[in-house]
Amino acid sequence: MAQEITAEELAHRLRHVDPDHPIIVIDVRLGQIGAIPGAQHVPVTDLEDQPWDWDPDAELVVYCQLGKGGSEYAAEVLEEQGYRKVYKLVGGMEAWETYLKEHPQESF
Repeated sequence: MAQEITAEELAHRLRHVDPDHPIIVIDVRLGQIGAIPGAQHVPVTDLEDQPWDWDPDAELVVYCQLGKGGSEYAAEVLEEQGYRKVYKLVGGMEAWETYLKEHPQESF
């Protein structure tokens, strides 16, 4: 079962990238309006369609708009594909945008 990660935790991880422990951020929304810097846009409907070549030991963070249905489904699909470190962004893109508004000094 996928773990959860908060916007604050994700921001910290993105600022302090460990090359030995890659983190891949995946935007699973169908439409892309704004995105977390460095995120790959893979609509949730496309996740099952092909095998992905992400490092199976990488930490994958999936997010949708609200952090509910889309990211939960995406996390399940990725775990079924063999990815072991899958995280769902709590509150999704809305939580990320709120975090940035509350921390305007943050830059990515």
